[in-house]
Amino acid sequence: MLPERLLAGPVALRHFTAADAPRVQLLAGEREVAESTALIPHPYPDGAAAAWIATHESARAKGTEFTYAITESGEDVLIGAIGLRPGPSEHESFGCWIGRPYWNRGYATAAAQAIIVLAFEWLDLDELTASHLARNAASGRVMEKCEMRLLRTETRDHRGMPEEFCVRGITREGWARVVGSDAPGQRPRVAETAKR
Repeated sequence: MLPERLLAGPVALRHFTAADAPRVQLLAGEREVAESTALIPHPYPDGAAAAWIATHESARAKGTEFTYAITESGEDVLIGAIGLRPGPSEHESFGCWIGRPYWNRGYATAAAQAIIVLAFEWLDLDELTASHLARNAASGRVMEKCEMRLLRTETRDHRGMPEEFCVRGITREGWARVVGSDAPGQRPRVAETAKR
C-alpha cells in the first residue's frame, strides 16, 4: 500500500478528492498546460475532471496507476498532478503537469523525485520512463534534474500532427547513485505521512 500523502521539499502529494475537479479544469484547461502534455484535452470538457478523478480509486486498487494531486507544502490547494503507471502501458511510467501560475518554482522536479522514490523504494520497480515533447525544454530539464537519461527520440501523433518526443529513463541502480551522492539538492527529502 502506497502512502496517501507525501512531503517532498516544496511540494506535498496527496490523493485527489472530488472537490479538486474545478481546480483541475481551471489549471489543466489552459492551452499552455494542455498543449505540453500528451493526454490532457483542449478545450477541457465540462465534467472531464470529475470523471478523471473518479477513476483514481479503482486504478489504485488494481495497481495500474497511482495518481497524486500536487500542492505546495503546508497548503492544500491543487497546483498540478502526477501519475505513476508501474506496469506495461501504452504510455511511459509517469507523467505530470503543473498549473501555469506555478511554473519555474521547482515543483515538477520535487514531485518527479518523490514519484521515483515511490517507484523504486515502495513498488520495487527496476526502471522508470517518461517522455516530453522535444520542444518542451522545461520538461526535459525536470527529467535531467532527476538524472533521467535520454533513451531515444521518436515521432508520435500529437493533437493530429507529427511531433518529436524525447523518451527518458532511469534505472534503480542509477537512482541509487543519485541518492547515494553528496551533491546538494540531488537527494529528495521525501517523508511519508501514512505508513506502508
